[in-house]
Amino acid sequence: MVRFDTYRASSYLVWQLKHAGANILDDGGDIILVRLPDGQQVSIHLIESILPPYEMRSTLSYNEANKAATLFILWADMLLPPDGHVIELQEWEIPLLAAYQNRIFAWETFGPEIFIFAVHYQPDGRYYTIRYGETLNMRHMHVEMRQTFMPGFTGVWRVATFADRQHHHHSHSTGDGGARVGNDGRSSAPIGGTLEPFYVLLQVDADADREEIKLAYRRLARKYHPDLNKSPDATKQMQAINEAYQKLLATMTEDDED
Repeated sequence: MVRFDTYRASSYLVWQLKHAGANILDDGGDIILVRLPDGQQVSIHLIESILPPYEMRSTLSYNEANKAATLFILWADMLLPPDGHVIELQEWEIPLLAAYQNRIFAWETFGPEIFIFAVHYQPDGRYYTIRYGETLNMRHMHVEMRQTFMPGFTGVWRVATFADRQHHHHSHSTGDGGARVGNDGRSSAPIGGTLEPFYVLLQVDADADREEIKLAYRRLARKYHPDLNKSPDATKQMQAINEAYQKLLATMTEDDED
């Protein structure tokens, strides 16, 4: 079953990468080598068991020797704490968070759906709060050099990452120009009628296509539907998400239809 779910995630990831204009150089199922539109090569590793620091270092070094960046994507249900939990770091998480700046990239399945997203580790002294973040847009994958300083894991690493858009993704007030949820559970756009608040609510970019919008909606519906989420404001959150979804789909042209 583990292998089956991993290869489902792999197939979906390959589809997303092709959709983003990447060239698949080698598809090994749980290891995928791609060339991004800017010419950079990335070795993507789908991880379904704890990644020891020595194995992470070995993988980063091997890919660097082959002029490829490294992207680890972990199976959330198997390896990561649930959204909202407060934890102390395990040893294997420390170098991963150092290389990816307090984020881990993850995937999970829900029925027939596959979701690939960022998991944010928010520090508070010795503890970290886990926040499941934005659905990743493969068009925004890019390569950066990261330096780490820790025993057994000091070096400069070539990693693939994504822009951190977490600060845009709040379901209540997001500051000037952001989305707001009123007392009736509906989101109110700023003066001028911009659609930006609806993209913010669905955690997608303004150039997201119909499929990306549908996928983001389904993931948020899983998180906030009152049948699954017992928080007091779940109904209001879901109403705002529904409105944003309907508003954005209404703007799609017939060319964007499935």
